[in-house]
Amino acid sequence: MKISTHSIFLVLLAAIPLTLRAAEPEVVYWNSDAGKVLRTRIAPDADYWQLIPWFTNQENQTYCGVASAVTVLNAMPIKKPVDPIYAPHAYFTQSNFFTPEVVKVISPKTVRDQGMTRDEMVKTLLRQGVRATTVAGDSVDEAALRSLVQKAMGDDGQFVLVNFSRESLGQEGGGHWSVLAAYDAQSDRALILDVSKYMYAPEWVTISTLHKAIDTLDTTSHKARGLVFVSQ
Repeated sequence: MKISTHSIFLVLLAAIPLTLRAAEPEVVYWNSDAGKVLRTRIAPDADYWQLIPWFTNQENQTYCGVASAVTVLNAMPIKKPVDPIYAPHAYFTQSNFFTPEVVKVISPKTVRDQGMTRDEMVKTLLRQGVRATTVAGDSVDEAALRSLVQKAMGDDGQFVLVNFSRESLGQEGGGHWSVLAAYDAQSDRALILDVSKYMYAPEWVTISTLHKAIDTLDTTSHKARGLVFVSQ
């Protein structure tokens, strides 16, 4: 019996496991079909729910660090300054973030010119009366990063700022700051609330991709990018 090439192809196709799927993208955006599925699985105790009411857009193209810090500070039950724009209501803004103590670390002009390094972020947050520690991207492997993110994303009073390379995510731009908001164990993805709202929607990135993005060189500090953990 003569078997056609077409028949052989159909037999081989049928033998492929049904579970075999095309590789999923490393970055999944909020409003994509996959993103809509992921957001239904955000845990009730995820940082997302505390952060989203205060999630802000950076007011210029180098204030990503300031916007990320302000988002976290407003989500925390701490004493807040009064900006004349919103007086008498207390609220962190990207202007009143620069207290006299913070300006001793870094000035608004310097941030506008070159952004903020991890060390500068930690020092400015400490001067806002909160605790801040940092982890360099080149000091952890994927497993350690996963453990850190998974623990911090629960309702433990701790928030995470992430300093990463946009290029590693296939995005336009260089170094960037934003806020981590959730971890999805099923897909092994972390949710980044991107403070450049005018460029990118919140994005879910695999831990592997996140690790690559923070294990990159910040050309200002000549150190690896990484994470900053913030708590009371």
